[in-house]
Amino acid sequence: MPSKTFLNLSQEKKNKILKAANKEFARVPIEQVSIKNIVEEAGIARGSFYQYFEDKEDLFDYMMKLKMGNMENKLNKMIEKENGNIINICINIYDQFIRIGKIRKNNKFFKKIFENVKTSDNLMFIKKSEMNNKVEETFYNLYDKNKEFLNVKNEEEFRLVIDILFTITRKRIVASLKYKDSNEARNDFLKEIEFVKNGIMKQN
Repeated sequence: MPSKTFLNLSQEKKNKILKAANKEFARVPIEQVSIKNIVEEAGIARGSFYQYFEDKEDLFDYMMKLKMGNMENKLNKMIEKENGNIINICINIYDQFIRIGKIRKNNKFFKKIFENVKTSDNLMFIKKSEMNNKVEETFYNLYDKNKEFLNVKNEEEFRLVIDILFTITRKRIVASLKYKDSNEARNDFLKEIEFVKNGIMKQN
């Protein structure tokens, strides 16, 4: 999280830094993000950056919280609403990101993030974040609520199902940015989810 020094800056200066960061994070995967580019675009000294944030991951984590709001609370509400149904929760996550992605200034930012989640080696973006580790565990702890209607034998298989569902969800969020019709994009996502639910092999 940002330091008090950053939080005490004028809103104009904070906005300038975040705008520069948004541009850089939308350009390349987080591993290739250049702090040099951010500080030059924002017109600040490199030393000032480290007075505001620990590193680029710290800045990215803060930006995600600004864009997504309190994701942990939102997920908990989704879980309660869907009674822990992991499939319906993924559909809710898709809808949530699409709503945010419709904000024009966020499109390139979220597209680049989702295209590179695999290279960032993380389910919910920044693995070192304590909040996101809690999110992972929250999903994995839904096994008891899902084992009655999912074809899984144990928690290990349930984790595999979560990985499959989130891979589909991530890819479909990225793909949705290329569609002219958001309803068509969502329908294609739901079709893919149905294939996972029903399987692709004909039953004898």
